[in-house]
Amino acid sequence: MPIRVLPPEVAAGIAAGEVIERPASVVKELVDNALDAGARSIAVELEQGGLARIRVSDDGSGIPPDELPLAFTRHATSKIASLTDLDALSTMGFRGEALASIAATARVRLSSRPADASGAAYLEMAGVSAGASGTEPAAPGTTVTVESLFASIPARLKFLRSVPAETSRVRAVVQRAAMAFPSVRLRLRADGRTLCESSGNGELRDVMAEVFDPRTAAALLAVAPSPRAPYAAHGFVSPPSMSRANRTGMHLFVNGRAISSRTLSVAVEEAYRGLLMEGRYPLAVLFLQVPPAEVDVNVHPNKREVRFVRDADAFSSVQRAVRETLVASEPVPEAPMLLSATAAAAPAPGSMFMSGLTVPGASGPLPEPGPVGIAERAVVYAPAQPSQQAGLPPLRVLGQVAGAYIAAEGPDGLYLIDQHAAHESVLYYRLLAAWVGGQGPAVQPLLEPLPLELSPQEQEAAEDAREELGRYGVSLEPFGQEAWLLRSLPALARRVDPRRLVAEALEAHQHPGSYPATHQAVAASIACHSAVRAGQVLSAEEMEALGRALVEEANPQHCPHGRPTTLRVSTVALAREFGRTG
Repeated sequence: MPIRVLPPEVAAGIAAGEVIERPASVVKELVDNALDAGARSIAVELEQGGLARIRVSDDGSGIPPDELPLAFTRHATSKIASLTDLDALSTMGFRGEALASIAATARVRLSSRPADASGAAYLEMAGVSAGASGTEPAAPGTTVTVESLFASIPARLKFLRSVPAETSRVRAVVQRAAMAFPSVRLRLRADGRTLCESSGNGELRDVMAEVFDPRTAAALLAVAPSPRAPYAAHGFVSPPSMSRANRTGMHLFVNGRAISSRTLSVAVEEAYRGLLMEGRYPLAVLFLQVPPAEVDVNVHPNKREVRFVRDADAFSSVQRAVRETLVASEPVPEAPMLLSATAAAAPAPGSMFMSGLTVPGASGPLPEPGPVGIAERAVVYAPAQPSQQAGLPPLRVLGQVAGAYIAAEGPDGLYLIDQHAAHESVLYYRLLAAWVGGQGPAVQPLLEPLPLELSPQEQEAAEDAREELGRYGVSLEPFGQEAWLLRSLPALARRVDPRRLVAEALEAHQHPGSYPATHQAVAASIACHSAVRAGQVLSAEEMEALGRALVEEANPQHCPHGRPTTLRVSTVALAREFGRTG
């Protein structure tokens, strides 16, 4: 076929398809324009999920009458004038594509009045053709009415979902805008019903009460920027006791723009490492402030993705701010069966783990491992330096239950310790602390190198992670075309299946989902396979040593996989269960 220039309406339709995917796309672009115009109040109205009609009204600065035709011209904008302006971008929109793309897919009527004008000017558009125009009385601001969306491109309609589903997507757009701009009043009405409305009072928690519910919003934890982070991150996150089975409760913003970012999502999830069960996700409304020159918002047609110049700095800024908030506020969880009891405030962490079975202050050995266990015994924990963030009070060991749990008495009730999860937590964070301190664990050379058959993907990962694994004592070297030799392991892992350990480490390096850093995956694997097992009977000294180690750990409440190490049954709950009212 000969090369030809596409007709204007075809080119406009193709370009519009990159920006306008569904009614929610229209609402997003129009709300962004209203925000850029300085609006303090924005109203969105829908009919039939936005397919029949969308109207967005605002009280912003308005558009002069002589600029209305230019507003529908592709790449016409008042927000940038040169490429250098992209390095200092502070507006939500900047491409000048919104109105042109919307007009290419529907019938559009734009009515706008600047504050100093006596009336509003209006212009109607359908595709690339201008329709009626004139003046009319109206309040200062802009109103855009979009009708018969995709009527001229019926093939697009088959990709849309039901009216309730499309309405729900629009609602999510309006709610995200309300969270990003809590000082702006936003209202959404669909088929005559008000679906959501923010007060515009500037209180983000009030907006979250609308997005989630008042009780959830009240329980969220305020996040302040970490003094150790390159960028400022703030907002709200849920306590570990509040989670969802998916990521729909996570809302991320960069410089006020709602975005989707794998980097920041993983940063939030990593902050909850060891605090949430696998497969559970937190609620989060987080804002990251990055110098405009260090973030590129021009990588996606509808601007929902961004690219950071310093990806690692963005990650660490969010991860640190959230993690510091969680560590400072995480209490020992209440036992679920008595959760309805009013929980007393957890006392300050104790200076030692007191035992009724051994002399207080005496050190004892950690329990021997089960089938796959730890190397050391007789590890002494000095009681003089407890964690100030542990949240565990002084406890008195009472004994062992079902060969799996340690029962202990605290000043506020009964504590039950999962011996495997507790031991795993101690080992995991001990390994991470050694890593951060630059100290590798003790290494156990193998009497004979162990040959490993690795897939091409595993070989590539092994080459890339070789130095990092070596710091943990996992010494790998190539041997022939497909085989590698394992020459040493960490002493803690000498009873762990070496093939399984290497496979898990390489898998984590290739797909850093659960553990973004390879050394964290190695530490978790070693800890899990080395910890004492459920069903293993412990001596009094072993329970004492394990309890003391747990108290002095920086994050004692959960194991690396998110299971709780300790549950509390408060004295208030016990009294209620036994009918003691006095």
